[in-house]
Amino acid sequence: MRRSPQLVDRRLAKALAVFQAIMIPVAALLAWLIHDVTAAKSAALGALVYWFASSYFSWQAFRSSGARASRQILSNMYLGLIGKFVIVVVGLILILSCVSPISMVAVLGGFLLVQAMSWVAPFWLARHQA
Repeated sequence: MRRSPQLVDRRLAKALAVFQAIMIPVAALLAWLIHDVTAAKSAALGALVYWFASSYFSWQAFRSSGARASRQILSNMYLGLIGKFVIVVVGLILILSCVSPISMVAVLGGFLLVQAMSWVAPFWLARHQA
């Protein structure tokens, strides 16, 4: 019996979460090599905030699948985007208010490094699948 193909392919979302998780220690290591331990901790925290928000969005957006669930998928994507935004804002506020000493440049650097994986990973995966 032949299995019907999935309409929602979760492989890219899973691979992206793994690539972003790998970038958390990379961001910390780069910040440590460039500056110091405070920058490494700050970069890791910024990267962790974005990874957690991105993982939440992926989980929320890809919970449902199938042609009949198209409205539910769209609703889940909107909820995922709202949740991602809230996680980023609350996470950055918590880092700024609870962590001392902190390097804000390193926090944003780690955040942006993990976010860049959202742009790079799809191209890299498409190139390696071909």
